[in-house]
Amino acid sequence: MTLAAGHRERDEQRTRALFNALSLIKVFGASLVMASHYAGAYFSTSFYSYGTGCFFVVAGYYALNQERSRGFYYLLKRLARLYPGYLLAVLIYLLARPLPLAEWPELLGHHLVFLLTASEPATVFALNPPFWSLPVFFTFFALVACLPRLEVRGWQVVVLMGMAAATVMLGADQWRNGYLELLAWPLHLYAFWLGGWLGRVVQFCLEGMRHRYTLLAGGLMLAVIACGMFHEWLTQTVFGGETYAYRGAMVVLHAALFWCVSRSPLITRRLAVLNFLGTVSFGVFLFHELPILWLKSVFPAPIAVVGSAALSVVLAWLSWRWVEVPAQRFIRPRLARWQASVAS
Repeated sequence: MTLAAGHRERDEQRTRALFNALSLIKVFGASLVMASHYAGAYFSTSFYSYGTGCFFVVAGYYALNQERSRGFYYLLKRLARLYPGYLLAVLIYLLARPLPLAEWPELLGHHLVFLLTASEPATVFALNPPFWSLPVFFTFFALVACLPRLEVRGWQVVVLMGMAAATVMLGADQWRNGYLELLAWPLHLYAFWLGGWLGRVVQFCLEGMRHRYTLLAGGLMLAVIACGMFHEWLTQTVFGGETYAYRGAMVVLHAALFWCVSRSPLITRRLAVLNFLGTVSFGVFLFHELPILWLKSVFPAPIAVVGSAALSVVLAWLSWRWVEVPAQRFIRPRLARWQASVAS
């Protein structure tokens, strides 16, 4: 093997390791979100480990480290990725939910702008509760579009966590019935920034990978699941009843999991199933509430849960295959040409 071929193979291994690590965190986060909603819907029990925080961390890691474009072009690229699947999900939920036709125009209008015009919780959760996080993502991407490429530092994460804590302590999170919950700033930006900071400390160095990090990652996953099972006790006993503090602790655990996963030799392998699930994880996030509407009253809870998870993956794949990929194929070349014409 020539020296150039060796370098190329190592670059491919690093790229594979990065993709596998991101996929694993996204799949784990989607699984936690599903578990949270299915536990309540099917078993009347409570499970909450803030799986959405996994997506915040991953989005911050990629946007502040891997992404090179900025400005309006960057924002349009993110919209091209998110909007087609999201719009399909909005339309399906409108059809599936037993909502009066008179409410459709208002709900559709709020959802078309990522709920940034909604100030009532009933509007935000009317179609699909996980939709609450999409305006958070959008406002973060809008912020990144306005920022130059910068080096994220740990002290910035601490400052942003303090700002989120101050917002909650002052009661500002209740402004307009909790409207700040829909924005990256100031309640959630620390999670994205923590993901960005991981870009400085996470190095996919093949020589530094050890199986002890695989074991540690497995232990952290079990710890996150345990926290989800006992979240009410933890929130009251450890965090003084403050849900946002519990969320912050979960985000830190998700970030620590990402760091451990990045040092596990398992992620250098070809993991086709994991990559597939990582690819459709956004669709699972969007569609996993739909099977509850169809299966809850038909099957016993254990069967309904398995069926709901499987159907969510199928719906996510159909959305990816027939809506999201064709939309990106149509939009991205035109965006690239537009960007080139602006740059010239």
